[in-house]
Amino acid sequence: MKIENNRVMMADSYKYSHASQYPNMISMYDYMEARSDKHYPEVVFAGLQGILQEYFTTPIEQWEVDEAYEMAQMHGVPFDKAGWDYIVQKLDGNIPVVIRAVPEGTIMPVKTVLITIESTDIRVPWIAGWLETILMKVWYPSTVATKAYFVRKMLEKFGSPEWAQFAYHNFGDRGSSSVETAAIGGYAHLAAGFMGTDNFNSLRYIRNNYGSKCAAFSVFATEHSTTTANAMGSKIKELQFVERMLIENPDKAIMSFVADSYDIYNFTDMVTRPGGRIRNIIDERENQKFVIRPDSGDALEVIARMLEIMEANGVFDIEIGGRKSSSKWGILWGDGITPETIEDILTMAMKMGYAAETFVFGSGGDIMQNVNRDTLGFAVKCSSITIALDNEKEKAIVSEIDVFKDPITASNKKSKKGRVTTYKNETGYFVRVKDESVRAQEVLEIVYENGKMVKTYTIDEIRERCK
Repeated sequence: MKIENNRVMMADSYKYSHASQYPNMISMYDYMEARSDKHYPEVVFAGLQGILQEYFTTPIEQWEVDEAYEMAQMHGVPFDKAGWDYIVQKLDGNIPVVIRAVPEGTIMPVKTVLITIESTDIRVPWIAGWLETILMKVWYPSTVATKAYFVRKMLEKFGSPEWAQFAYHNFGDRGSSSVETAAIGGYAHLAAGFMGTDNFNSLRYIRNNYGSKCAAFSVFATEHSTTTANAMGSKIKELQFVERMLIENPDKAIMSFVADSYDIYNFTDMVTRPGGRIRNIIDERENQKFVIRPDSGDALEVIARMLEIMEANGVFDIEIGGRKSSSKWGILWGDGITPETIEDILTMAMKMGYAAETFVFGSGGDIMQNVNRDTLGFAVKCSSITIALDNEKEKAIVSEIDVFKDPITASNKKSKKGRVTTYKNETGYFVRVKDESVRAQEVLEIVYENGKMVKTYTIDEIRERCK
């Protein structure tokens, strides 16, 4: 049974009691920022387009309003049924807001305005605030993209940019909390400039929302179940399985073999040994890369010993940046990978005289799940409202009021005042109240207006910004 999303219910319960709380408001202006620099000084903005296209380019339907109203009655919260009926019946189900946003892939200083949401209909001005809950979910792809971006920059300190874009492979689908989370997080990892993933699910999400036939690549790879089902505890049969896979797949330029089902060191020695059947196959093929994948143990200890075995067997036939590497052999570590473990492994390997290009890393739970909204301190706040000074809203005399918070117990939570936006000039980014006379470029662009996408970006454009 397929369960349809009810978009009218996609807000925190308390949001539904707000319609009657504002002081004769006819317009509302909110903004979003990442306000914490505890972990990263900058944020890669990503993910808004997918949310808007998935949920708010199709008109709200009456059944959604009716179901939400029924649930609200039982749930014990007020519900502006008249307002929602108006949206469906008079506005054709279109959400009456203008959303301006930083182009996806833009690398922004923390504490700058990333999104503004402005209501456009005086009858339902609270809709801007209602959108907070769903739009706040931008924190996830933006945080994953930010983390991935800084990993890529760290990788580029060790090796070439061409290697780096494939060196942080996404193994995170199975560790994600939902199918949708896997797709969105997978997109965010690729938005940060990576080209390799095993998050197959994310490719369709990107194709549907960010205009790419195929945004990333993967390779032929074994796992413990395929290896042990063939080996049945025998190291000889394990090697026979590897040999058969190589023979049956001569067109696969890169093949990755899990290597620690029994003895990682014996496996490494046997596949790389000169004159051995597997070594001969690899040597005879012009464009074959054999990737050895250990999957357990202390990474530094295991990799150091593997390198010694591979060195003894003479597989390091090229130099990159004055350090040894191999044109046909590599190591993939994907167990417990974090940015810190990657740096530790590459630092050790380079001290031993081996190039970073010898390695690839696979990250699963860490890249996709070891983040939360507080990592970058994402927040949406109201900064301005327009009120009618009498009850004739359509012809009223109006007043624009700055809205802000400034808690004495948490100065870091002080919010911005007025119709704020982000500008950029020759010295960098800065935030101030929107002003047409400012001699600088406003960074935010209108991406959504009254139910329609106004501006969209492709994954290629996003990656280009995120260099």
